[in-house]
Amino acid sequence: GTNYWRNRILKVAKGFTDSFSFAISSKDDFQHELNEFGHDYVKGDKPVVFARNEKNQKFIMDGEFTTDSFEKFLTSLKAGELEPYLKSEPVPDSNDGPVKVAVGRNFDEVVTDNGKDTLIEFYAPWCGHCKKLAPIYDELGEKLKDEDVAIVKMDANSNDVSGPYEVRGFPTLYWAPKDKKNSPVKYE
Repeated sequence: GTNYWRNRILKVAKGFTDSFSFAISSKDDFQHELNEFGHDYVKGDKPVVFARNEKNQKFIMDGEFTTDSFEKFLTSLKAGELEPYLKSEPVPDSNDGPVKVAVGRNFDEVVTDNGKDTLIEFYAPWCGHCKKLAPIYDELGEKLKDEDVAIVKMDANSNDVSGPYEVRGFPTLYWAPKDKKNSPVKYE
């Protein structure tokens, strides 16, 4: 039953092979990918389309799948006209504690554009090592609150991690010097 949809996708994809690589997969087998794009469950048998660009930004095709809507999505993506999808918790109402909280939507403000040397911890709430580090990290934030340095934490399980930061395990710590935010140093 999936060959019908595969043929429709292939019909459009042939015109974009110079710009994109394509993959078709079962939504049941790749539920984790759906979750990465903010979809817990997809109803129906029509394809859902997701894309990543060279910067690893995510894009979601809105609306119901048709060959026309798919082609329009790819054309807009190629032209750089689409707004990327960003998995993010809500921005905290107050962020004036000694350890700042970064989420997907305020990451640039809290980390990249803060004008300070920054130590950032990427954690997961379920991680035992992260729970053990939490009071030590809070103590560090308290001790350095009057210094020209930002101590930041981010739940990397609930927020997209952007830029040059690569998180493969928890906790992951980076030092981002104020004059070299594009090349942070991973703490080993």
